Amino acid sequence: MTRKEINEIKALYESVQDCGISRLAGCYVDGEKNKLKTFNDHFFNYPEEEMYKYLEIFKRTLTGTPGKNLVDMEFTDQNGDTKGMLEGIRKSELEDDAILDQFYNKVIETYNYVGNYLILVIYQTYDVPGYTTDGIEMEDASEEVFRYILCSICPMKLTKPGLGFDESKGEIHILRRAFAVDMPDIGFLYPAFNDRSTDDLGVLFFSKKTDILQDVFLEKLLGVAATLPAKQQQEGFREFVSDVLGEDAEIETVLSIQDNLRQSIQDKKLESEGEPVFFDKSSMRDVFEKSGVSGEGLERFEKRFDDQFDMKKTYMRQVEDRTGDEDFYMQDDYIPSVKVEEKLFADNVAPARSLEVRNQNMVLRVNSKHTDIIDTRIIDGKKCLVIEVTEDLTVNGIPVEGNRE
Repeated sequence: MTRKEINEIKALYESVQDCGISRLAGCYVDGEKNKLKTFNDHFFNYPEEEMYKYLEIFKRTLTGTPGKNLVDMEFTDQNGDTKGMLEGIRKSELEDDAILDQFYNKVIETYNYVGNYLILVIYQTYDVPGYTTDGIEMEDASEEVFRYILCSICPMKLTKPGLGFDESKGEIHILRRAFAVDMPDIGFLYPAFNDRSTDDLGVLFFSKKTDILQDVFLEKLLGVAATLPAKQQQEGFREFVSDVLGEDAEIETVLSIQDNLRQSIQDKKLESEGEPVFFDKSSMRDVFEKSGVSGEGLERFEKRFDDQFDMKKTYMRQVEDRTGDEDFYMQDDYIPSVKVEEKLFADNVAPARSLEVRNQNMVLRVNSKHTDIIDTRIIDGKKCLVIEVTEDLTVNGIPVEGNRE
């Protein structure tokens, strides 16, 4: 889904009157994975103040950066049981408690979280408005009705202890601690809203954290191929570039790769009208070629790319850095076996604003658009970084005379 399509659905949660939510169902789960409470009712039967609190949660489930927090995913088996369960929930319009209970059980089985949490599911309809050729919305020209479910999984956290005023007694005393619903940790929209239309071939997955994805939840409950989290794409790409360049990792080559990545991103954004940009294996190889990577380096590129971004191997390499229950991830049945699609989110592999040059005694940040100010020269037999001293130079915010000899 594009950013515009995500925002179009997200805008429905601005007001209770226009949201189009028919029903709200939920399940409260404790830290021992017991279902303490389930509920299911028409959305407009809830108090208005509560409805707006729920809208805030649903809005947050569609908030974030496409490609990082919000990831398009396709079902690995279009006729599988997992897709069938989601379709059953949607077609029943949340009125089938048996299939909802099956869904809750599946969430409890696959969601890796220590503590209490709340599972929320809504059924919603949206009359998709048509647009004129010049982009003006036609209020009375609905092209289709988008019928979908949105799931939000929210941690429950104890309120802080403290003093409070009891209006009924007119006294100040210790406040009673209670579990409060936090903003969602993960969630998903099914079906996807691609090209402003129903696309039941995939889902839009939300994750508050960009360094860890709920891979078991994705594969076992949603039945989609897990992708590498943003942080692991970043770290993996740095390791990949280092391995490909090997002994040829000159600063000029690395700077050239960064410049060509940035230029390629700009070109792709023009083609996609500003939507998220991804690199597949072929387009990434073009960047390395343009950057002057040697023939041997390109051979290493071919050998290393698939291996570096293989889900199973990457998760095994980084399992020690994972939070939560490590044994849970180490079980053979839960180790991801599906390779990440051969594409990397551009913002995960190329610095958007600045380029960093670092050693143990120095950190230098340069605007990504002006890396040409960095040069290398041999001075007194040593290879040195050379940066022009300009009139606007400051040291710890203090202006210095840049052109004084």
